[in-house]
Amino acid sequence: MLQETHFRFNHYPNLSYSFYPDWYHCGSGSSASGGVSIGFRKDVSFQLLAQILDPEGRYLLLKGTIANQIYTLINIYAPNTNQFEWFKTLLPIVETFMEGITIMGGDFNVTFEPRLDTTSLKSTLSHKNLINLKKKFISLGLIDVWRTLNPSTRDYTFYSNPHCSYNRLDYILISKEHISSCSKSYIDSSSLIMPLYLPMYKPPKFLLKSIDGGLMNNYYPLLTILLSSRNILRNFLY
Repeated sequence: MLQETHFRFNHYPNLSYSFYPDWYHCGSGSSASGGVSIGFRKDVSFQLLAQILDPEGRYLLLKGTIANQIYTLINIYAPNTNQFEWFKTLLPIVETFMEGITIMGGDFNVTFEPRLDTTSLKSTLSHKNLINLKKKFISLGLIDVWRTLNPSTRDYTFYSNPHCSYNRLDYILISKEHISSCSKSYIDSSSLIMPLYLPMYKPPKFLLKSIDGGLMNNYYPLLTILLSSRNILRNFLY
């Protein structure tokens, strides 16, 4: 999942990265500041059922199947102001659209746990709006994977020069009933990575993973990666 791609609406490049040949894009219609994209590994057969594209290029919702299981994949790039009002508009759309295993990732531009997610110890939202927003995600059954697996760890995905603070603004949320499929989640520079081990799909032999000493013959590691715009073209696409 990539954010802030700067792709203009209906003017998307041909991303010829051999391991990720299949891409879905949502570009920005009114400016070049947004844009989000979702790419799939060459050995993941994703069959699209429906999609919703934001005219401003700030969210992309995909619904499709992988090995006959329905997935809803949501990539967002939230604005850095009026985030609560923006989420109030987005989340009802998500609630109506979501089906099957839901994964939402991206740049939320919100610090959900100010005590741990930022060195300034302050959220980008008021306390009231922060509580209300967290309740909305709970009502959707979506939980923060990285924080669930790292309950007291401090790590960050963004540094703010004006505020001289480190912040964790990037998140991967997943349907709470599927959190057991996530063995780990980690932050690498400005990337948030979550290997997701899913049953029902048997990969080629070279993709088999050894976990806790046992060979997982029927699990496929679906890797969700969130990258900042600073590294997209230079380090990922080419």
